[in-house]
Amino acid sequence: MPLQIPHPNIPLHLYRHMLREATYLPPLCRPWITSRIQARFRDCCDTENPNFYIKEAHQKLRYLRSANTGHIERLRHLCFLATGRVGKRRRLLGRAELSTLPATSSAELDEMAKHASEKQRDPDWMDNWSIEKVKAIAFSQSSQQDADWPHRMRKGVDPMRELPTENCFGRPISEKLIRNKLKKHWAAILRQLLPPLPQGEWDQLGVMARGEADSQHYIIPARRPVAMPISQPPSASSEAQTSSWKDFVTAPVRSLERGSSRSMKSLTGDEDKDPRGRGRPTGLRVLNRRKLCRGIYSRIWRASPQLDKNPRSGKWTVTWGGQEHQPLSPPRKKDLQFFQGIDKTGEPVQSVS
Repeated sequence: MPLQIPHPNIPLHLYRHMLREATYLPPLCRPWITSRIQARFRDCCDTENPNFYIKEAHQKLRYLRSANTGHIERLRHLCFLATGRVGKRRRLLGRAELSTLPATSSAELDEMAKHASEKQRDPDWMDNWSIEKVKAIAFSQSSQQDADWPHRMRKGVDPMRELPTENCFGRPISEKLIRNKLKKHWAAILRQLLPPLPQGEWDQLGVMARGEADSQHYIIPARRPVAMPISQPPSASSEAQTSSWKDFVTAPVRSLERGSSRSMKSLTGDEDKDPRGRGRPTGLRVLNRRKLCRGIYSRIWRASPQLDKNPRSGKWTVTWGGQEHQPLSPPRKKDLQFFQGIDKTGEPVQSVS
């Protein structure tokens, strides 16, 4: 079983184990996860006390092995990280796709300079963001979001309904206070916003979600055989994993048997010591083409917006993946008997007399 691979104690060997596990991931998230492993190792390799990062790396290694074993929720989370629905790439995409566009002509540059001179305040971080884009995606996300999306948009998106018009004394609030409340409002919106994907990546994700991509996007690489140490006999590793009587005296039984529970088996790889056991681990699925398309790729595509600007009105329109009509899949051969006498539209076939 792949999860029975021992965890190395040397940081360089741990780094190689994580890179090896990344090669078994689907092609959608494999490049990003590999780059993040390499970047994190370079950032932490020169630290004076690396024990904290080594412990974190062991946890991430267990997470990768559980995802490769077939835990669909953890594998979907890795794909969310790679496509920018959560994590660092989400912040990078938001900064790249939702920032204020530079002036394309002298007239736009003069207009931007005029608006900057009219402002009676110091520049802040909101000046670098296109609030029109953020508002368009936020309104659309609040109406289109599903329960399985990684982020849920708040209901109150319009700042005009959220901000007060006067203080407790019945007087109008100052411009500085309005600006501070606006920054707080849009900061909360940005924490829940799903940024748009680049056009090419969005189109490719749609092709993969519909099952029209190349077969290489739906093939999980086979795990290579595990190298066994020559000097250590097989019985030594099994004896090291068994708990001694001192553990049962000094620790509760629930903490000792927590690793062999059904919810933790895919992370720890522990086996049932009792032959009756607790059963198979929960959350594991067979990662075939159907499961990747419907369980991962289509859900990510539905949570990925695309922004387009109307050249006449200048307004931004938001398009979410999977909004077009999805045709019904053809029935299987053994189910064709239930569809005899019905055409493709579902209407009865009229017999010609």
